[in-house]
Amino acid sequence: MCVFIYIAKAEFGQWCVVDSQIPDYVIQAALDWACRQGGVDCTQIQPNQPCFEPNTLKDHASFVFNSYYQIYKHRGAECYFNSAGILTQNDPSHGSCHFEYTK
Repeated sequence: MCVFIYIAKAEFGQWCVVDSQIPDYVIQAALDWACRQGGVDCTQIQPNQPCFEPNTLKDHASFVFNSYYQIYKHRGAECYFNSAGILTQNDPSHGSCHFEYTK
């Protein structure tokens, strides 16, 4: 008698967001880097754009960190941002603000 056990490899989305325990000055420096040198289009967090609200440093940085991570993760990028980033399997999208996910 043969018994086959099939174990499905689940694919979970992963988004990069701000670790809420990190001080604001570390988050701000990482956000500035991602928007200036990191190659992320940060227009979505500007006034009158889909990800401006809520207008908080942590919300804006989470959107930018995730944008960077999704663009560069297949090139070896990590969700680190000088310890300010953390991975989550919970989609952080809200209202009109859509956090991208790239397989």
